[in-house]
Formats: sequence, C-alpha cells, structure tokens
Amino acid sequence: MKLNTRFFLLMTCIFLLFALLSWLSFSQMVDEINQQWASQFAERQVLFDKHRTLSPLIREIRMARQMAAEPALIEMALHEDNPEVVRRATEVMESYRFNFRDHSYFAAFAHSGNYYFNDAAGQFSGKQFRYTLSPTVKSDYWFYATLKDGAEYQVNLDPDLHLGVVKVWINVLLKKGNNVLGVIGTGMDLTDFLKESVDIEQPGIHNLFVDKSMAIQLSSDPKLIDYASISKTVGERTKIDVLLKNPADVERLRQAARRIEKNQGENVTTMWVNFMGGSHLLAIAYLPEIGWYDLTLMDEKSLTVLNGYTWLPFVVGALFLLALLVVGYFLHRWILKPIHKLQSATEEIQHGNYDIEPPQVGNGEIAALSNSFGKMVQFVQHTKQDLERKVIERTEDLHRLTEIDPLTGLLNRRGMMDRFDKEIARQARQNGKLGLLLLDLDLFKQVNDIHGHAAGDLALCATANVLHLTKRSYDHAGRWGGEEFLLLLPECSEKDLLAIAERIREAVQSLCIETGGQTVSFTVSIGAYHANSPQTLDAMLHQVDKALYEAKDAGRNCVRLAEH
Repeated sequence: MKLNTRFFLLMTCIFLLFALLSWLSFSQMVDEINQQWASQFAERQVLFDKHRTLSPLIREIRMARQMAAEPALIEMALHEDNPEVVRRATEVMESYRFNFRDHSYFAAFAHSGNYYFNDAAGQFSGKQFRYTLSPTVKSDYWFYATLKDGAEYQVNLDPDLHLGVVKVWINVLLKKGNNVLGVIGTGMDLTDFLKESVDIEQPGIHNLFVDKSMAIQLSSDPKLIDYASISKTVGERTKIDVLLKNPADVERLRQAARRIEKNQGENVTTMWVNFMGGSHLLAIAYLPEIGWYDLTLMDEKSLTVLNGYTWLPFVVGALFLLALLVVGYFLHRWILKPIHKLQSATEEIQHGNYDIEPPQVGNGEIAALSNSFGKMVQFVQHTKQDLERKVIERTEDLHRLTEIDPLTGLLNRRGMMDRFDKEIARQARQNGKLGLLLLDLDLFKQVNDIHGHAAGDLALCATANVLHLTKRSYDHAGRWGGEEFLLLLPECSEKDLLAIAERIREAVQSLCIETGGQTVSFTVSIGAYHANSPQTLDAMLHQVDKALYEAKDAGRNCVRLAEH
C-alpha cells in the first residue's frame, strides 16, 4: 500500500473520529440548551395562561361577593314571604345585573329552594322567580352540594336544564354570620370564555384547567369538560386520565400538584409526559383564587430552539481546531448570546418588571422566536395596564356608589356625613359659620299612593334638581333618607340661609310633574339652623330637625329657623 494511500486512510480515520466526537459534544450541548429553554418557556407560557384566565374571573367573583353582602338579599333570604322585602332585594339584584359582564344574575335561597334569575335582555324582569330547586332532582344537585361544601365562592361549569343555558357560573354563598342562607352569583357564556382562556391557536401548545380531583374544568374541546363537578362523586368525573394514558404520568402530576398547592400558587413546576402519542412538556401552576390547576402541554418539537444545524459538527471536523473556533464564535453570536438576552428578559419579567423592552435578537428561527417573545411580553404589558386601568375605574365607581344616591345623583347619607365632618373641623379651625337646611316633601306618601312610585321618584329627582340649581358651588346637598334632603352651607349668614331656604320652597311649590297623563305638584317644609360657633354634629342635626317639625306643625310649605 502506497504511503499516500495510508496517509489518506489515516486522515480519513482521524477525520471520522474527530467528526464523531464533535457530533456527540454538539448533540449534548444542544440538548442542554433545549432543556433549559423549554423549561423557562413553559413557565412563562403557563403564567401567561394563568393570568389570562383569572382576569375575567376575579372581577366577576369580586362583584358577586359584594352583591352577597347586600343587606336586602340577606333580609329576603330570611323573609321571602314579605312582598316588600322581595321587591327591595329584587331592585338591588337588578342594580347589579348591568355591572356583571354577562348582564345576568341568579339567587337561590336555602330555606325555600326558590331560584331567581334575569338575563342580559331582561326578559325575566318582573318575574325573576323561575322555579323551585329540589334535592331529589339531579340537575339541582349543584345547589345543595355548594351549600354543603361551605366554600365562600366557587367557579362551576354547569348546564342549567331549566333555563337552557351552559355557562361558567360564579357561585357565592349568601351568609348571615355563620348561617348559610343561599347561593347567589352570575354566569359567563362558556363559548366566549373558552375563546379567551384555553381556545388559543398556538401550534404545539394545549392548555386546560383541572380541579383538585383532576377533573377537567376548562378545555378547548367542550366534550372533555366535566360539567357540574361539584354535584358528582369523584368516580363520576371526567379526569385528566382520559388525556394522559400513562398512570405513572398521572401520579407524578398529582404529587406535583400537591407540592405547588402547599406553596399557595407561587411556584410553577414542569415534567415530561406522554400525550397524544408523543413526548410533551407539562407545565403546572396552581390558582388559589378558584382552587384549579393550570396545565399547559407543549410538544417536544415546538420547544426545540436549535434545529437544522446538524451540519455544524462536520464542518468543525473538516476544519479541525480552527474551524472549531470559528463555529464556536458564530454559535455564541447567533444562538447562545440571543438566548442569554431572552433569558435575561424572562428573568426580569419573572421578577415583576413588565415594562422591560423585549430584545430583538438573532436571525432566522431565533429572530422569529425573539419576535414571538416580544409579542408575548407586549400582550402581558397591555394586559397588566388594562387590568390596572380597570381596577382604578372599578375603585372609582365603587367609591362613587358608596357616596352618591343612585336615584337623585346627590350625596347619600354617608357622603353627607363625610362632608359634615370636614366642614365642622374647618369651622373649628377658622371659627367660621355654618348653615343647615333639612327639607321634607309634604304629604309625599299620598303622591306615591295616588300617582304611583314612579311619580314619587320623579318628585324626588325634581327636588334634587332644584337643590342643585339653587345651592352655591361650595354648598353640599344630599338625600338624607326617603323624602328628606339636607343642605349644608359653609360661610353662610343667617339672612342668606333663610333667603336660600325660601327660594327653594318657592321653586318646589312651582314644580309641575307630568306622569301618566296627570299633573303632580307638591310642597316642601324646611327646617333651618345657623351655627355661629363650633358644635357637634348631633347637636346641629337635633336643632334643624326640631325646626323642621315646627314647619310641619305650622301647616307645612314654610320655613322655620331653629332658635339658639
């Protein structure tokens, strides 16, 4: 054998050996990068799915719990046989209807089993009572199971056979002390909710939610959802076993779920499972707000960062050490450095910095991945900003509802008490004067009895408008209760106080309200009190109330000033 042939064979063996070692080294490096990236990407994805699903639910739960705290509903649960109590409670429920996303509500009472409901179209207005629940009817098991469970609130997917709807129901217990009086809440259209939560078009990614028994609560395939889980035994429920065929995977999932539940939903864990005939990375997060687990499955191919670069080891082998240095340089520049930047950005987001600008790095698949990551971060940023804006708006709305009378638009009793405290404190500091007018519509009950409550409401609104037009810009007017109004006048002389009271009396006397083809007119009696020195709130209210009674005793439709 010639020397050149031997040299060629030797070089060929060296080349093949070096190429094999290069290939093995490169494969190990790629696997480590893919595993690290897959784990981090899975954690980001499951957190994204968690917040997207919780956002609409938290708002509805908060509103339903507020409704469950209404005294009128508690009174109705205790005295459902009283028509006036039912009417007041129904008005409260109707006032909440348009605050719910679905513009619907329901209420079911433990004592009677009566179920009340109205939808967005208001087709059951005036006939909110729909039917009576029964513990012997299977479709009503949810109600008695909810009462027995005792949780403050639940999220339940249940078809209502009576109403013919399938919704995501928010069930909140109606309680007085430790006594459970019933269940109230609202529902959300299942189709719309699935589109917002699990019905996402991300290739290779499947998202679903299960409860603590591993029963499927949300899935892009409605056939897999375990409807009305709370009314079933554990053995009757549709569980994750229908998707994860390997019992070992199911058991590892249960153990991981118990671990992250103990951490109150702060951690996300991942594991590899067999799903749909292939290997998938399963990311798990706990949602303590509703007692569910968020499961996000990602197939192995969609998590591969380095793909199509198998030729690199051969190039490295052909070029030997010099080629290895060149490839190492470009490997770092094209892949590792962009991944490091993306990893740094994900860590920033993980630590709560949602305002970070996502880096645009790499070329080809890395650039596309970077772009997708940027879009995901932007969505999270917009979602966070939208949630913050909605929280601010809801806070302002709730604050306004606590101080404003919904019928007249004036301050309610609570709002007036707050203005009282501030003005009395200011009067004490500045030794200022304070005027007070207490108005009561004369024979208001007759207006309601003869012309109906709609006429009475119009009379109250018209009187409120008179106060709004008559008072000074820095005066405070409020509905004190029923047909009584209160006007607080800072820095007002006794002469001006009586003049304003007389203008109000004359303006009310001249009012004519058209209702039901009839003209309604009425008068007002006014008690006035002028405080030249700091006094307590109770003392001032006592004086002005005494003046009002004097005006009533004087024949109504007049103004009386309380004597010091």
